[in-house]
Amino acid sequence: MIEKKFGEHFHSEGGALTLPAYEVGCGNFEGYSSKTHSDGWTISGEVIVDYLLWVNDFEARHPIFGRVWGNFEKSVFADSEEGFADFYKKHEPEAWDYADV
Repeated sequence: MIEKKFGEHFHSEGGALTLPAYEVGCGNFEGYSSKTHSDGWTISGEVIVDYLLWVNDFEARHPIFGRVWGNFEKSVFADSEEGFADFYKKHEPEAWDYADV
């Protein structure tokens, strides 16, 4: 297992570094959602709505790369470095400013 930390491995000037709600298949609603992408990643998480929509805590599973989970504003864990790299390349979080809400 590996760990990637906010402020060390990734950051956001505005403090927010989150997955977009569409990554978990959300339309325009708050709550838990899950989506399987064509690249094999199934991403699940709680959608937060406050003018904007985003996902803080998530879990992603892939049949080859295993699991990636956590919160990009704290720590993200992965079964392997290769799995984290593939997930991050294909589902990079968005950096934004909390003042935008």
